[in-house]
Amino acid sequence: MKNLILAQASLDGAMSEGLGIIARFLFIVAVIVIAHGGWQIRSGNADQGKMSIAGGLLLGLSVVIAEALFNAGGMPTISISQ
Repeated sequence: MKNLILAQASLDGAMSEGLGIIARFLFIVAVIVIAHGGWQIRSGNADQGKMSIAGGLLLGLSVVIAEALFNAGGMPTISISQ
């Protein structure tokens, strides 16, 4: 029984680390997409630039949005490790 509890704790820790890695990767991609949107606006493509900026914001906040939706639905979530 004791090993089962330790196995669950290590799985939660591994999932938390994985979610942290995904969040960091998405943050980097979001920064690149937002910068590209700014470049598009500067080049004269205002509509495409605005869509890139909105997409970058959604990418950057996707982990937070998903966690909020799961919490609102009453489903258990794993906290993101820092």
